[in-house]
Amino acid sequence: MKTTLTTQALTPPPARARRERPWLLPLPGFIFLAVMTFPPLFYALYLAFVNVDSSLPNRAVRFVGLDNFITILFGESGRQAIVTTGILAFGASFLAIAVGIGVAYLLYTYAGRWTMPLTVLILVPMAVSPVAMALTFSLMLNPLYGPLPQVINQLGGPLISVTSTPVGAILTIICAQGWQWSPLAVVLLLGGIQGLPSAPFEAARLDGAGGWQLFRFVMLPLLRPIIVVTGLFEFILCSQLFVAAQLLTNGGPGTSSTDLSFLIYKIGVADAGRVSEAAAAGLLALIGAIIVANVWLRVSKWEDTVH
Repeated sequence: MKTTLTTQALTPPPARARRERPWLLPLPGFIFLAVMTFPPLFYALYLAFVNVDSSLPNRAVRFVGLDNFITILFGESGRQAIVTTGILAFGASFLAIAVGIGVAYLLYTYAGRWTMPLTVLILVPMAVSPVAMALTFSLMLNPLYGPLPQVINQLGGPLISVTSTPVGAILTIICAQGWQWSPLAVVLLLGGIQGLPSAPFEAARLDGAGGWQLFRFVMLPLLRPIIVVTGLFEFILCSQLFVAAQLLTNGGPGTSSTDLSFLIYKIGVADAGRVSEAAAAGLLALIGAIIVANVWLRVSKWEDTVH
């Protein structure tokens, strides 16, 4: 009893306070995030429930309830933009993860002492700005002097722009986004592979497992927690489609590659000036991202992977 009282008496008051109230430690960070994020969020909420439009005078602003959300969700352009965003984001995320797993496995298996230099080289696409990335892909796909159309023409195909068709435009954006953000998947998955225990692989080799069987039935299951986290990060990054949609396809042909972020720009800034509808679309994008993240963690059984 004397020892306990003496220890408590010698404990400095700040340390005792941190021990008894652990929520004080992250409180400054939460306050900073709240100050930086809540004012724009609340202002966007205000705009989404009124009818701010550049064609209307200020005195005409009034409460319209859920009208802006309904317009985005059930209007043809909004519905198409939501579907297009899902196709582009999931397609680019899947491509980035697939490339990440393949490249990480090759580096771990065959690179040896060149693993670190090659990893640094692979990180170059992430260092390139999205604008430079989109312009580079645009030049590569130009039907007059781009290498890809010229190769297609030499193989007997027509000399046309790859982005002139809806499917070509969608695939172009997916490839561009997947190319830029796949290095993140490579780094995360390579670190995960290097941290795997060796005992399961040795046991599988003793049972006669080959390289593909080791990869399919041992490595991938052990990498599941890393793949879950990587998939979440990739989806968040690949959902940032505005630059690619604007510079590669300009949302076309027609509106076939117009994602939600590009639609927000068009209706809120470039064309219509319907600020409230743009704010509602932005909030729907935020809500959709939160829903997708939660569904992904539940479908991938995140609770089972971390225990």
